[in-house]
Amino acid sequence: MNTVTVSKYRQVEDALRQAHLKQSLYDEGAVLMDKVLVTLHGEEHRTRRSIESRLFQRNFFRYYETEVFPHLLSDTLRQFLQNDHCDLKDLGYRIMVHLSLSFAGIDRQNYSVEEADTLHELLNRFGHAATLGQFSGDRDAVRRDIVAALAEFNTRFFEPSRQRRSELVQRYRRGELSEEQLPRDILTILLLNAEKLAMADDLVLREVAFFYLASSHTSVHTLLHAVNEILHWQQGHDEQLLNDLPLLQKFVHESMRLHPSSPEARRTAQADIVLASGEQLHCGDAVVIDLQSANRDTEIFGEDAAVFNPLRQCPARISRTGLSFGGGMHVCLGMNLVAGTMLKPGAAIDAQNHQYGTIALVINALLQRGIEFDADKPPQKDAQSTRDLWLNFPVRFKHPAGGE
Repeated sequence: MNTVTVSKYRQVEDALRQAHLKQSLYDEGAVLMDKVLVTLHGEEHRTRRSIESRLFQRNFFRYYETEVFPHLLSDTLRQFLQNDHCDLKDLGYRIMVHLSLSFAGIDRQNYSVEEADTLHELLNRFGHAATLGQFSGDRDAVRRDIVAALAEFNTRFFEPSRQRRSELVQRYRRGELSEEQLPRDILTILLLNAEKLAMADDLVLREVAFFYLASSHTSVHTLLHAVNEILHWQQGHDEQLLNDLPLLQKFVHESMRLHPSSPEARRTAQADIVLASGEQLHCGDAVVIDLQSANRDTEIFGEDAAVFNPLRQCPARISRTGLSFGGGMHVCLGMNLVAGTMLKPGAAIDAQNHQYGTIALVINALLQRGIEFDADKPPQKDAQSTRDLWLNFPVRFKHPAGGE
């Protein structure tokens, strides 16, 4: 088997859109990731994505950004930001966990701190499935722990949530409820389309766990890198970001470009194809798609492409986030919720409909509380992963109550 690496922006863009390149980045984490949406290919992928994407319409994202998330964010900060210091990684998970649960279709049972801690812990354990291919430790031990985490998640959270939704779906089919009265989440969509999808029970469990993971794990990664870049930027620049959401969104997008949640994608050729580079691939050959290098391509983003410059001007038809959300059949479904509205160069903000994205909203709330680096405890990267992951991220707050 031959392995080819593509790293130039245009070549990566082409590779992401190749219909005969199958996702293979998560093969090592198959105990959770096998046959979930992100690893499917071909007709099975098209069918499930077309059904699940019905949930992720733009009005749905705007509803969550304006109606759901502000209250969730305020409540989480009030409950868990009790002191003038914390680990932002832990706090970020606490914030994103609740939003992710609502997307996936998992109900909280008692809203206790213990329950929140358990959900946070389960999420961290699930997260190892997505990065197992880059893990240098004992992979078999990690796989066993993921299986145990799935079993606990199933018993304590998934089964009660499925039972409630199954009863609601039955009432809907009897005409006792309208479709608008059903929960708006992945689990409900899967139950409504169970006959068409024909998914085994264990796959439904893993699909829901994957959406729980995907909608929070990547968001925390993005949050930590964006805060790191912004706090360093503020040490040498005069821009006032507090409550300037349009400017803050640009800072977040620039960080997303430099630090994609997955720095590379991997594909396996399902047929003989020719890449944009002119390189011939045979069926079974592997392709490493270097997203991080593509996002720092000087031919696209200029000579300072590797530098954090949120005020840069991007070329026409080039996203400010680069290719961080992927492309082609596997482009991220939740892009608008996390990053907000992607404006074209020169386009003005539509104040009535513009979305700033959950990351910008979280950072704005942290800036209101005077977030800063903890001078005694610098953040640390995860030495056991080849990915650019934070092991911890201690921060301090000048006024943690935020004026509440």
